[in-house]
Amino acid sequence: MKTRLLTILLVCLCTVGTTSFAQKKMKLWADAAAFRFDDNRSYVEMYYAFSRSSLAYSVTDGEFRGSALMTAVFRPAATETAPVSKVWRVPVSMKDTAGVASKMLIGKVAFAVPPGKYTLTMTARDEAVAAVSDTAEFPYEIRAFSLRNTRFSDIELCSSIQKIEPDSSNIFYKNTLEVIPNPPLLYGKSFPVVMYYTELYGSDLDASILKAEIVSAYGSTVQSKTHRKSGTYASRVEVGTMNVGNIASGVYTLILSHGDTTGVMKTSQSKRFYIFNPDVALDTVQAQRTAASIALEFATMSEDELDTQFSMAIYIANSDERAMWKSISGAEAKKKFLTKFWTDRDSDPATPQNEYFIEYMKRVQYCTGQFRTSYRPGWKTDRGRIYITYGAPDYIQRNTMESDTKAFETWTYDNIQSGAVCVFIDKGGFNELQLVHSTLRNEMSNPEWQQQVKTR
Repeated sequence: MKTRLLTILLVCLCTVGTTSFAQKKMKLWADAAAFRFDDNRSYVEMYYAFSRSSLAYSVTDGEFRGSALMTAVFRPAATETAPVSKVWRVPVSMKDTAGVASKMLIGKVAFAVPPGKYTLTMTARDEAVAAVSDTAEFPYEIRAFSLRNTRFSDIELCSSIQKIEPDSSNIFYKNTLEVIPNPPLLYGKSFPVVMYYTELYGSDLDASILKAEIVSAYGSTVQSKTHRKSGTYASRVEVGTMNVGNIASGVYTLILSHGDTTGVMKTSQSKRFYIFNPDVALDTVQAQRTAASIALEFATMSEDELDTQFSMAIYIANSDERAMWKSISGAEAKKKFLTKFWTDRDSDPATPQNEYFIEYMKRVQYCTGQFRTSYRPGWKTDRGRIYITYGAPDYIQRNTMESDTKAFETWTYDNIQSGAVCVFIDKGGFNELQLVHSTLRNEMSNPEWQQQVKTR
């Protein structure tokens, strides 16, 4: 069911003796989970997924064949430690292409590495068309696991868990189970059952309980299950399911806790994931406003137009919302996502208009015309981003190009962060001014920016 999340259309181009497919951009999802390996290292599994229709195929011996080149890199935060990497090829073959647009290629690669803080990077590239590729990167802290202390491994969220006969050729086989991961971490209408796999080490309780709960972004428990366990053990596999088909869209956390029968917990572990249930309303008022907003703002937009709408809002979207947008497809789903996105930011829900949305889009419209260049619309430029994010500056000092200096602008904000400035320089002389210095928090700072203004 998870494969229904993608709706990339497959187009067949017929030539004499060969068949290939038109390409769209590849979407790569990646996730990871760490388990005990030995006293000095942890066993880290990286999971990945992308649509099979991302690849180009040719016909050989009556089969459609393609391949992806994969790279995974563990880069330690300690710069004196060398990165660990793997490169491998994933061949794909099939008898026919029926339904290929809805099929995901899911894989796994494993490393035995010392505990510590890392940056994990994975790249997938079509071997036949190098331009078709995508990269996923995220920080990851690998914990140490000892059999002497009670502790969970990381939680692996899955699309399928079933008991099978031992099979060394199956990359998803472990501990008598076939465990297929769900790298997008997305559940809901198309895939309503959250499945999890974890390992519990060093339990010294003769009788214990395992509690699984789903907690919303606001800290409320929306679902909970408790299982009784018996016997001590050095290591044990724990698997379970939670049905989220009736839970509203949003970001949630799965929390697993282990403790005694009185409810005193000794250890816990959590994993964040996403639910997208466009048909589940938060409440009657919001549902009415949602329907009205879709009709007024997004009803006639194509999926490409909706993608542009979210791109315009990217400056205020948080990491969870960006990840969730990447995981959904289809115009109707995106309309409902955007409606909820803007409804959540409505500065005055009591009024029939969304004042925040109106003001934001006014800024986008202004920047589109005011700061456009030959290469990109104005809202995508540095000046556009600053204007949209912080509003109009209180004062702009414009400096034209001279014989020994480049054109530049200094924007001053009197009422933001006790006064702030932004400096933009036309580095290439094509009227595209780039941000080179700012005193705003979380923006680039370069006190010696004047050196970049000089032409000699």
